[in-house]
Amino acid sequence: MFLSSDEKNIHYKFSPNLLPVMEISSGQTVTVQTRDASNGQLRPGRSQMIEVGRLLPATGPIAITDALPGDALSIFIESIRLAPTGFAWLRPGLGLKSVNLFGDRYVQAFDVDGEKPLHLAGGLTIPLRPMVGIIGVSPTTDFSNRRPGKHGGNLDCVDVAQGNTLWLPVHVKGALLSLGDVHAAMGEGEVSGTGIEIDAEVTITVQRHPQGGLDGPVISTPSKTAFLESGPDVREAMQAALDRAVRWLARHKNITEMDATIAASISGNARICQLVNGDVTVSFELPVRQFTC
Repeated sequence: MFLSSDEKNIHYKFSPNLLPVMEISSGQTVTVQTRDASNGQLRPGRSQMIEVGRLLPATGPIAITDALPGDALSIFIESIRLAPTGFAWLRPGLGLKSVNLFGDRYVQAFDVDGEKPLHLAGGLTIPLRPMVGIIGVSPTTDFSNRRPGKHGGNLDCVDVAQGNTLWLPVHVKGALLSLGDVHAAMGEGEVSGTGIEIDAEVTITVQRHPQGGLDGPVISTPSKTAFLESGPDVREAMQAALDRAVRWLARHKNITEMDATIAASISGNARICQLVNGDVTVSFELPVRQFTC
């Protein structure tokens, strides 16, 4: 199955009032075409006014047959196929460093070619690190695509990548899954406000887990499990992520929360995903290779 990024399939908020543009059954695989975060507006040499309301487009929503509130979805990222050119930019009001110091805007283009490293200013080279910035289900009320939350959304977590599984709680009938904002590479924190923003095709396999009882986004990789939280304050968000990790570890390993807390402190990692999307997103990760609700 294939879902294009035609305008009829694009939206700018997660909402229970959006009509699905596709329906799939649990276990089905679909390839979703996505647009870059600027929606093609920010390119080297272009100076026209930006339509802010058209930034951060997401493709969807996709309804999952029989998905109901209280269920969970596991979304396995089969592959991320990138366009040949990506872009990074500075513009006023975006990122941690006041880009007003640099003038109006500054855009760099990057050639993206298979497995070849990316070349940055100053002779720096880094490997490609494709990841999905925006991926989520509908919350019970409208959420801008810019915002992260319990529904997912603009998490900008580098671990939402090929070979990994994102778990999300279902809040509305059909779940209404959407994605966009792919990066060819991005540093944790996304401090300028962008990674290498790029058009892409993302292939995912979605499973429904009835009454999964999930209380927020979780990422499962071959080597770890990461509990994601978003909020206005980094410390409070990390406390919430740690609390979820400890409760899960105690329940699934049949140990006390005191022992789980010590285990988390010794073996876990507190990480910042992004600091630039209004609310911050953090993760607390445990070296647990298989996650179950």
